[in-house]
Amino acid sequence: MTKIGAFLTVAGLAAAAGADTVAKDDLDGNTIGLLGRNITNLDGGGGDWFGVASRNGWPQATGVPFSLADDSVVDYSGGGIFPSDNEGIYGMNSDFDNDYFALSDTREWTADQLQADWTFDVSGASNLGLSIDIGGISSASSGGYSADTFINFYYSFDGGAETLAFAVTAEDNVGQFTTRPMDSAGASGGGRLLRVDGPNGVTKFLAEDGSAAGNTYVDKSVVSGLGAGEIDSFFTSLTGVGSQLKIRMEANVPFEAAAFDNICITPAPAGVALLGLSGLVATRRRR
Repeated sequence: MTKIGAFLTVAGLAAAAGADTVAKDDLDGNTIGLLGRNITNLDGGGGDWFGVASRNGWPQATGVPFSLADDSVVDYSGGGIFPSDNEGIYGMNSDFDNDYFALSDTREWTADQLQADWTFDVSGASNLGLSIDIGGISSASSGGYSADTFINFYYSFDGGAETLAFAVTAEDNVGQFTTRPMDSAGASGGGRLLRVDGPNGVTKFLAEDGSAAGNTYVDKSVVSGLGAGEIDSFFTSLTGVGSQLKIRMEANVPFEAAAFDNICITPAPAGVALLGLSGLVATRRRR
């Protein structure tokens, strides 16, 4: 069950997500309605990476980029254990065979290279929403994420005009949000953090229990217990209908790392509050 499905079940708003999923790509070969995707892995060496990989199948000889790895308890990066590590997304309780999309130190590539897209069959479906798991932690010693960082997700139906779904950008975090601890229980992150916005509003569903959070900051994976090793999901409603839905991602993560996984298209739930550029708004029922 997806995090959104868990929340909807608890809230009594819908059945389990398995029955609600219209289309998905979990990047591990489990898909629904996927007609095609265009992803070109870019390997810049030395931890510079853009594309899909898993910890156990990492294609770079240097191992997983340090800024993706919580090495405070286990050697996730392949470079050893560092008890004082204070940045990283995945660590000891993560699935080492899980494929996800990683972006690390992308400044050496051009904007037209830092893109990927997916096309899904959504025939007969309406009132749709998009869910993507997104994670990221940057070190306070470098000021956090560069102000130039962004990850944008756009959508279009049947070849029509693109509309922004998610805008992931870096912003100064002045005591507003505390990121999850490292696996060692030490403090993580700091400086500029990533936050997700969108014109239709955004809800963050927590990896721990699928409940809706009161913020849309991007975080690292859960350390232990429910949702251990997982990252939070971000959801937004989509405007429009059609037979084919294209999701396009463009990004620039020049000096740090971020990751996303589990692109999922579901019906947009009524009654779930969405936080976005316009503040707290409620989704509306579409007939």
